[in-house]
Amino acid sequence: MQETKKLPKRIFVLRNNDLGDVLVTTPLLEGLRLCYPKSLISVGVGDWAKSLLQGNPNINEIRTCNAPWHNKQNCNFPANSPRTFLDGLSFILLSKQSRNLTRERFTHGIDVLGSRQGAWLMLRAGIKSRFGVKGYAGGNQWCEDYVKFDEKRNVAEAALAFLPLIGCHKQVEPRPQIFLSKQEKEVGRKMWNTQSSRTKRIVIAPGGGFPEKCWGDSRFTELTNLLLKEDNLQVCILGSQEDRNRIKYQKNLRYKRIQNFCGTLDLRKSAALISEADFVFTNSSLCMHLAGAFKISSITLLGDCFDSANLHQSQWGYIESQVLGKEISIGKNALVSANEAYACFQNTFQNQTI
Repeated sequence: MQETKKLPKRIFVLRNNDLGDVLVTTPLLEGLRLCYPKSLISVGVGDWAKSLLQGNPNINEIRTCNAPWHNKQNCNFPANSPRTFLDGLSFILLSKQSRNLTRERFTHGIDVLGSRQGAWLMLRAGIKSRFGVKGYAGGNQWCEDYVKFDEKRNVAEAALAFLPLIGCHKQVEPRPQIFLSKQEKEVGRKMWNTQSSRTKRIVIAPGGGFPEKCWGDSRFTELTNLLLKEDNLQVCILGSQEDRNRIKYQKNLRYKRIQNFCGTLDLRKSAALISEADFVFTNSSLCMHLAGAFKISSITLLGDCFDSANLHQSQWGYIESQVLGKEISIGKNALVSANEAYACFQNTFQNQTI
């Protein structure tokens, strides 16, 4: 009888972070639903990420939580700066979203990122059973239990480590999930302007959170023009409006096999386009995780701020993905060239049957 009382009846999962962060939390949501099919599962995310969770059968509600910490959307100052601290405290104590959270009477709360602000928000909401992360951004001292941060562990696997803490022992694949409708899938198919079954569909996503994180516009331009020399490739460029002119490709009759969708597709249409692709080139960004969700082969091209491609693969990669970049520990201090990225792509297609 005592065990029954401990069952999580109302679970709040906090993930007020960036788009890829939200997507890699979806395996955790599946695990919670498998273990507790009758529990209410609510996910708190920023408005910028809500569409990624639409149609997800593992949650009961998507709750707006524009909490101003640990994201690039509404956190404009360093994570440990006094301004970020004050903005976060103001949100926790005074915001309507925080007050609404308190009214819901959640029994269990999971701060997937693991921060002191996240722990305070759950405490403010009156959530008695709170779970966080030790060794990343604090807050674990205000939690019932916690996951230990390990920079070498895959982020989706780290999220799944909350399951046994809450009493769940289901095995779930650490792969992102996005649930597209039949209509959305059909739109994705129609956007590809392929004329032959031999044509391979390539997505290039040149945008990123900040310049040091990105491989570089000139490298993506060179890579794109190498790809367009192959007659059996169709290329689509994805990104926001500010990414539209990053890639300079030759606009003549030979290059009708390229479409630039930057600034014209929302997140779900972008996901639908990627779901029909054969290969994805991307910075360390959302498109890397969308490719992972649909088991699409990809190459993630790292910028100057990353010191280890191997570590990035361990943290964020998938079986189908490759990460190319610096490896400071062995003296590899330069970013990969467009020719190297192109050669890696060719080698991938030579070693798989599509």
